[in-house]
Parts: sequence; structure tokens; C-alpha cells
Amino acid sequence: MTARRVSLYGAVFGLFFLILYGRELYGSRWFHPGGKPLFLDYGVFWTMVRLAAQGQAKSAYLADLVGQHLVGFLDQRESVTFGWFYPPYFFFYLYPFSGLTALVSYGCFMGLSAALFCSGIYVTWPSRATLWALFGFSGLWLNLNFGQNGFLTAGLVAWGLYWLEKKPILAGIALGLLSFKPQLGVLFPLVLVAGREWRCLISATVTVCFLVLTSLLVYGTEAWMAWAQALLRAHQELGQAGLEHLLKVTSYYSWVRQWGGSQTGAEMVQGGMAGMVAWCLWKVWRSPVARSSKYALLILGSLMVSPYVLQYDLTWLAVWGVWWGRGLVGKSQPVEKTLMVMVWVVPALTYVTTHRNWTLPIAQLSLMAAFWWVWRRSQETSLPNG
Repeated sequence: MTARRVSLYGAVFGLFFLILYGRELYGSRWFHPGGKPLFLDYGVFWTMVRLAAQGQAKSAYLADLVGQHLVGFLDQRESVTFGWFYPPYFFFYLYPFSGLTALVSYGCFMGLSAALFCSGIYVTWPSRATLWALFGFSGLWLNLNFGQNGFLTAGLVAWGLYWLEKKPILAGIALGLLSFKPQLGVLFPLVLVAGREWRCLISATVTVCFLVLTSLLVYGTEAWMAWAQALLRAHQELGQAGLEHLLKVTSYYSWVRQWGGSQTGAEMVQGGMAGMVAWCLWKVWRSPVARSSKYALLILGSLMVSPYVLQYDLTWLAVWGVWWGRGLVGKSQPVEKTLMVMVWVVPALTYVTTHRNWTLPIAQLSLMAAFWWVWRRSQETSLPNG
């Protein structure tokens, strides 16, 4: 697939998603009182950080126990059920936006995190076609629609991997900052040890320790204890979740549960998948495989090992795309072009199946197919463009 075709397809798809996003925004309560609630996920961020700013960080972790009103956000009068399961230092990330009005706060947070994300993708593969591909990437528009932190996590991992070889200290800081969402980062210590990336590992550890200690000074131990209790409730709630919630989760645990499997069976399948992925990554990162293949497998594996991965986390697929595509320059096979396009549209397809209540494991099967193919190629040869 030529750069010209990538740019054309990206422009067409991006324009289509932009029109859909504009319609959603215009019909929402931002412009029409009584309209459809929008960006409620960001409403949770905005409400919880304002609560923490008032000295009530511990109370944020009790949100899932009672119906909450997103006070001041979109004139939200209906009771909204949500939980707050981020570690206390995530409040630090949100503080700069807590004093702004809801719409301005949303725009600033999404704009800055999108800049982090897009710049991390662009520096990995600097090309005009890369920007057009991002414009047409359904994961970008899905994250905007939710008002979630997919740009932030994907941006941190993009810069972390970009810096890993030549600036490991900066890479460690980026990966340490990613720890606010630990379910996405469980494989990173494993591969850093396997790859003997000691400076990055030490830098990431120091960063996490700094964040933890600072949050203990600011919020005390009570907030951390409340967080731990909230995590236990989150695990219990996932086990009792109905189809409506499970459809939003793109893990193998969710797939088994959607198809009528028991919680124990789902946990066994998820655990088996995590073990298989971890073994593959350990083997690859211990071998002289091109970095492009190592990074591509790490991104895919990170989306496969956790039982709690949501649709907006699929923004990470853009990071996978630039590293895998970069390693295939001049060497791609026809099936790999098809695979790239398939993964490119996965976020949009998962969104459609969720709203149609279709129990189709599109994300799970796509991740398995992509992981298997990248693994197979990594065992054939070491690609020199990584």
C-alpha cells in the first residue's frame, strides 16, 4: 500500500468520522439543553479531581457505592453509576484542568493528550501519510467521543518506546507515568528485564516511587487504602457484570462471559492467555529480534493480558501500527497489508457491535491474529528497520 493510498483512505475515513463526531456533539447537551449526555467519562474525571481538590480524595473511591450526580457537568441531573479505580496520584495529572469549566476542561485535556499521542506516533514514523492515517484511525475518534484517557496512555507508551534505545532515562519516566493504569503496564517490567534495559527499568521504578510517595504526602494513607478497597469491589463487580458492561470490555475474560461461560472459566482462559503472551514476549525480548517486532508484540500483548481492557484502550493499536509498519518497509506481504487495515478499523467495529448488542469478539480475534502473525514473522527473520 503506497503512502498516497494511505493518505487518501485516511482522509476519507477521517472526514466520515469527523462528520459523525460533529453530529454527536451538536446534538448533545453542550449545545441543546435536554439533549444527549456526551463525554460522561470525562465528566467523571472532572468531578473526581474537583472532589480531591477540596480535600476529599478518599470520598472519590466510594463513588461506586452510591448513585452519583456529575455536579456542574452538562447539567447532568440523572443519577450516574460509576467507579473511581485509579491510584491517588492520577489526581496530579488532572489538577491543571480542575479549575476550568466543563467544556474548556474537556477541550484542554483532550487536546493536550491528543498532541502527546499524535506527536509520539509521528516521531516514530515521520511522514505525511502517518498523519493522514491517524486522522482516519477510528480509535482516535472513539476516544474523543468517550472523553477518555486513551490518548494519554497511548502517547506515553509511544514516547516510551521511541526513547527506549537512545534515551532510556526519559523512556523510564514515560513508562513510569503510565503506571496510573497498571493493567496496561504489567508486561513492561518483564520485557525490560528480558531485554536487559536496566536504566529504563530503574528510571521507571524511581518515577513510580516518586509518584506514590508524593501522593502519600498529599493525601495520606487513607486514600491509598480506599483505592485498594475499591479495586476489590471492581473485581467483584466485573464478576457480576451484565452483558451491557461486558460488551464494552475487549478482554478474553469478557468474551467467555458474553458467551455464557462461568467466572472461573473466564479467569482460567484469561490467565492462560496472559501466560502464553508473557512467555512469547520473554523469548522474543531475549533474542536478537528487531526492535520493531519486539515493540509490536509488546503493544498487542499489553491489550491481551488484562481482563479489564476497554474500547478506548484500543488507541494503542496506532502505536502497534507505526512500529510494525516501520519494520515492514519494502518487505511486506499482501496478507500484512490486509492485517494492517483490519486492525485499523477494529475500534470502530467494536463500537458498532456494542451498540447493536452483538456478542462478536472482533477485538479479541483481531489481536490474536495480529499477535500470531507478528510472532511468526519475528521467528523467521530479524527485521533491520526496527
